Amino acid sequence: MGTNSFEDVYNTFFAPGEVTEIRAYGLSRKGPWEGYAAGAGVVSGYFDNAKDFAAAAVALEEAKAPGIYFTLNPVDEDLIARAKNRLKAAGPKTSLTTDKDITCIRWLPIDLDPVRKSGISSTDEELAYAFETAGRIHPWFTKYFGFPGPVKGISGNGAHLCYRLPDLTPVERGSEIVKKILVLIARKFDTDQVKIDRAVFNPSRIWKVYGTTARKGDHTEKRPHRKSKLISKSEKEEVSS
Repeated sequence: MGTNSFEDVYNTFFAPGEVTEIRAYGLSRKGPWEGYAAGAGVVSGYFDNAKDFAAAAVALEEAKAPGIYFTLNPVDEDLIARAKNRLKAAGPKTSLTTDKDITCIRWLPIDLDPVRKSGISSTDEELAYAFETAGRIHPWFTKYFGFPGPVKGISGNGAHLCYRLPDLTPVERGSEIVKKILVLIARKFDTDQVKIDRAVFNPSRIWKVYGTTARKGDHTEKRPHRKSKLISKSEKEEVSS
């Protein structure tokens, strides 16, 4: 995936000048970032434009980070001073984004994860179950809640639907709204094959950077590592408050 496509990820979720944190895990060596990624191997940086966001995503993908994420909701612009449009290894005392650093709840994220043993990638059949369930959620959601079309993506192992909200504040209230909706969706659409993640309501939730590879466990023919992908963008309308 080229830098233009990673720029598309930033532009889908943020307006120019808005800040998001990129965070990667599982890096245990030096790379195109400041410092040495020891311990949990966390590398982080804050970005306020699509070009630098894309360059960081490319660098982490080339370093084969097992997981590369970004904060789904916009971050307090002052945090850009922690690592302005660059990456650095996170030490034991490094501050990363917390719930109190989020300026609004912009997205309702639905993460459909195939049921399987932990620490391994999904099979093609399991992934298909996730997308089949996603295909049933959207018509129901639109009918009863009037949401416009979501951002659709593949996490690498499951399916993503992200619905645009009208920048809910206060953040705590917006987070509670998202939590209640996720519980409702999970109760209706959970199956023995696919579960909706009920834990993704927190304001500082990190989300897969689409175009990066999900490297869970070893790559096998049956359970391959796959690239995540931004399948389609959201319709631009916001839900009325």
